[in-house]
Amino acid sequence: MIRNRWALAFVLVLVTACAAPVVGSPSPTASPITLDGTSWTVTQIKGAPTLADKKPTVSFTESTIHGNASCNQYSTAYTQSGNTLTIAAVSITAMACAEAKVNTQETDFLAALGQVTQVRPTSGGAELLSASGQPMLTLAPQAPATGTPLVGTTWRLTGIVANQGVTSPVARTLVTIKLTDDTLTGKACNRFHAPVTITDTTLTVGPIASTKMACPDEQEGKQETTVLAILQAVTEYVIDGETLTLSAPDDKKLVFKAV
Repeated sequence: MIRNRWALAFVLVLVTACAAPVVGSPSPTASPITLDGTSWTVTQIKGAPTLADKKPTVSFTESTIHGNASCNQYSTAYTQSGNTLTIAAVSITAMACAEAKVNTQETDFLAALGQVTQVRPTSGGAELLSASGQPMLTLAPQAPATGTPLVGTTWRLTGIVANQGVTSPVARTLVTIKLTDDTLTGKACNRFHAPVTITDTTLTVGPIASTKMACPDEQEGKQETTVLAILQAVTEYVIDGETLTLSAPDDKKLVFKAV
């Protein structure tokens, strides 16, 4: 009888060991998390904590991921089916990062994002996983945006998001805007101004009036046309620290930094 009891115990240990879940793999019973309309702060990259004052951000719309990679703005297309993600190649602005550790983190973040194929919810947020189930990026819900005042600040353009990509301003050009409670003024290659209506999260601009000076070159002229077209379509704004993002329909955005 004692021998049989030991045999039964041994069998139970084997069954329990075989049933144990693989660490790092998505739970098969976890309910899918819908990413559309969510914004997150990256707290870990492949298990390593991110810099306290330079955490990357990840925001999802219906078909686009965008955010700050550490010092540059990035954008890419994605699709979600349940817990499965398909992420396209990333487009990113080309500003030089001031510190080597920030540049290293940005490189690590982009490499990790490129390996993401799955998402799973966690008790405090979410994880983006590789095909093997390894956590690539650990996400926490983004805190309500606070930072530099919208009104009275001069904002310098750092990125244009359109057609599921993000581009830096044309080299050696400066595009700025400044708002009062009811007016927007700015300069691309021409000076412009427009009435604005502002609430806690919404912003509408227009119609825009500008001077008619010829731009120095074709690239700068096209940039001005794009900026003014997006400005007139803006519906929302978000301020995160010293970064202002103006959002228009069709996932078009203008990203500015406080001067």
